[in-house]
Amino acid sequence: MEFKTSNPSFMDDDKPPPTLVFFIFYSLAVFSTYMLLLTPVTITLAVRISQIDPIGKGAALGSVLSIGALFAIVSNPIAGRLSDRTKSRFGRRRPWIIGGFIVATAALFMIAWTDKFYIILISWCVAQIGGNATLVALISVVADQIPESHRCRVSSIVGMGAGLGVLAGAFIVKLVGTSGMQMFAAPAILGLLAIIIFVCTFRELPTKVRYDQPLTVNTFLGALWLNPIRYKDFGWAFLSRFLVFFGVATTLSYQVYLLFDRYKLSPDAIGNTMFISTLLTAIFATLSASIGSWLSDKYQKRKIFVLIAALIYAAGIFILIMDVTLTAFYLAAAVLSAGLGCYLAVDNALVVDVLPNKEKDAAKNMGVMNIAITVPQSLAPAIAPFILSLGHTNEPNYVLLFCVAAIVSALGAIAILPVKGTS
Repeated sequence: MEFKTSNPSFMDDDKPPPTLVFFIFYSLAVFSTYMLLLTPVTITLAVRISQIDPIGKGAALGSVLSIGALFAIVSNPIAGRLSDRTKSRFGRRRPWIIGGFIVATAALFMIAWTDKFYIILISWCVAQIGGNATLVALISVVADQIPESHRCRVSSIVGMGAGLGVLAGAFIVKLVGTSGMQMFAAPAILGLLAIIIFVCTFRELPTKVRYDQPLTVNTFLGALWLNPIRYKDFGWAFLSRFLVFFGVATTLSYQVYLLFDRYKLSPDAIGNTMFISTLLTAIFATLSASIGSWLSDKYQKRKIFVLIAALIYAAGIFILIMDVTLTAFYLAAAVLSAGLGCYLAVDNALVVDVLPNKEKDAAKNMGVMNIAITVPQSLAPAIAPFILSLGHTNEPNYVLLFCVAAIVSALGAIAILPVKGTS
C-alpha cells in the first residue's frame, strides 16, 4: 500500500512513495527512540536523582542534563558523518540505528543499578551518545528515501513519535513503579524490540555517492559546522529551532519539580499526574502532527505552520504558570503538545527541504541541525538555577523561568520567517 499525493506536480524526484509497512515500522522505531531518550528527561532521571540527593536534586538534575547534552551535541554530527560514509552489507543507516540503541540501553541499565552520582552522570552521557546516533540515522532516512510530496507526512512521525514516546514511557513507569531498575529497563527493552523489527524489515535505497576526501581529524571537526552565512536558510532554520527548543527543554526538564514545589504535589501523586499529562500530550501531539503535516503537503507550505505551531507552544507555557490547579496543568499540557506535535512534523520537513548536500551529507547536516535541539538541553538547565533564584526567597521563581521560556519560544517562531528556500 502506498500513500498517494493529491498534487502530482509537487513530486520533483523519482524516489518511490513509502509503503504502509515502512510507515508503521518506521513510526515504531522513531517513537521507541524518543521513549528511550525522553522518559529519563521527563520522569525517571528526576526520580532517581531525588532518591539519591533529595535536598540538592534540582542542581544535580541540571548538571546531569546539561553535561549529557554536551555529549549529544558532539555525537549528533559526528555519528551522522560516520553514517553517511558507512559502507556495509547492512547499509549506511541500519548499523547506527541498532548499534546506538544497544549502547544507550546498556547505559540506562547502569543508571538504574548504581547509587553513585558520578556513575549516573557518565552513564547518561553514554546514553545520549548512543540514543542520538540512532536518532540522527533514523531522521536521515527521510532525506534518503522519501520524495518531497510525502516528506511532511513521514516527518509527522517525528512529531507524533515524541508525544507517543513520552506517553509510553510514563505508562510503563506507572505500571512498574519508580522504586527499582524496572523504570529504566522496561522502556529500553521494549524499544529495542521495535528497533530490531524496523532494522530487519527496512531496505535502504542504494547510493552512488563517492567521497574523495578520507576520514581525518579535520573531516570530523568539519562535521560540527555548517556555515550559516553561506547557507542562510539553514542558518535561520537552525536559529528558529534553537530558540523554540530552549522553551521545550525548560518545560520538560522542570515540570516534575514545578509539580513538587509550585503545585505542592506529593511524590506519590507524580506518577499518576504525569501519566494523565502524557496521555493528553500523545493525543494532541498526534492530532496536530497529522493534521498539520497533511495540510502542509496539500498546500505546499511549511513556514506558516512552523510559525503558528511555535506560537501555540509559547502560549501553552504561559498557561502552565497562570494557575496552580491540576486543571490548568492538564490544559497547558494539551496546548503545549498541540503546538509541539505540529512544529516537529513540519519543521523537520522544512529542514530537509533546505538541507545542503542531501545526497552526500544528509546525516551529517541533520546532525548539525540537531545541535539546535541538544544545546538547549544543556543551556536551559545551566541557566535555570540562576533564574529560579531571582525575586523569591522562600521558593524557586518558576513564574519567571517559564515566562523566559515562553518569550524565547515566541522569538523562535518569528525567526523562521526569513527562510526563502521553501514556502
